[in-house]
Amino acid sequence: MIERVKSVPLGRIGAAGVRMLSPSVAATLVQDGLGLGRRPRPDTSERHLAAALDWLCGAQDACGGRGVSAGFSFVNGWLAPHPEGTGRVIRTMFDNARRDGREALRERACRLADWAIEVQLPTGAVQGGLYLGRDADRWPSVSATAQVILGWCRAYAETREERYLAAARLAGNWLIAEQARDGSWRDASPAAETKVHAYDVRAGWALLELGAGSGDRRYAEAGRRAVEWALAQQRENGWFENNALSASKGRWALPHAGAIVAVADGLLGAYPHLEDPRCVTAAARAAAPLLEIFEAQGRLPGEFDAEWQSPARGGCPAGDAQVAGLWLRVYLLFADAKFLRAGVDLNHFVKAAQSLKSSHAGVRGGVKSSQPLAGRSAPYTYSSAGAAAFAESLALEAASLERRGIVMET
Repeated sequence: MIERVKSVPLGRIGAAGVRMLSPSVAATLVQDGLGLGRRPRPDTSERHLAAALDWLCGAQDACGGRGVSAGFSFVNGWLAPHPEGTGRVIRTMFDNARRDGREALRERACRLADWAIEVQLPTGAVQGGLYLGRDADRWPSVSATAQVILGWCRAYAETREERYLAAARLAGNWLIAEQARDGSWRDASPAAETKVHAYDVRAGWALLELGAGSGDRRYAEAGRRAVEWALAQQRENGWFENNALSASKGRWALPHAGAIVAVADGLLGAYPHLEDPRCVTAAARAAAPLLEIFEAQGRLPGEFDAEWQSPARGGCPAGDAQVAGLWLRVYLLFADAKFLRAGVDLNHFVKAAQSLKSSHAGVRGGVKSSQPLAGRSAPYTYSSAGAAAFAESLALEAASLERRGIVMET
């Protein structure tokens, strides 16, 4: 730890100190550290959804409108734009523009899709990690390419602008060229020790979307093979093999909740294209153990082993939002009320951790990566991935309650 602190430039340490002395930030840290306000009375889901969307707009503005910041850090301030997260936020903004008629969100989504074209690698791939400029070390990422293809496909469907489809095809060609015979990808990402990941089934989903949008069967066939490989990774207890970021003991040696949900989301996204019931069955099989843990413990740990045991003590609101969204998707497919109840309850937990009153734009409406903030998952950070997942989950909650004849309180 001492060596890590020594490696941080003095200017950054000083800036972090000034930032943490800000009254709004200091109040958040004190409240979080003492456990005060951990479970305040949340406001309505609509207001929490609006706050998450406003935070995402702020994360875009923090990057000059060009990409979405990876998040707000008490140590580093607003982080650089994150291409993978930007791909997801494109869809989130289009979804809510359509739901609420907010034309400004639609315009923001188009600007993000245009920025993603500007920073696309010459190979067609999308870089992983933070975008630090064209001269920085930029490595291609299967996961980032998948999320941005999904964003471009959505932008093309909404606007019929050919540039989005052209960028998606270039990226899809790269995915096909890199795909292994068994349907998986060997992703040489410096962000993970392991090189093959079940969550890359989202690349299969992206290729299926691209095949539907372009009419090119090559993409659809590559997507189908990716789904077949991912389905083969699932155990009877719902667990997916080959889904951890680390092959060694220690941090991230176990898959976190978001990685588990990512596999299920990829399979659910593939289902409308393949109409293969195994996709929804596998997603529900992964969702069920998480539900059992939540019902038994009254909380959801941030990471798990193959027997669904967890050494984690703290929580992860960003991961909770993703799990709640999965449960609500399962409810909409199977009409099983226990998934609806759990999804609403877990959203309630995230709402309780989301500040609607902070005067700091990086905190207000944001979703913590860890609860408490000093936890293992991106400590002292509010993540754009978490805010996007929470916005999506609250929209799914509204759709689920509407199916039950209940209108979400505004």
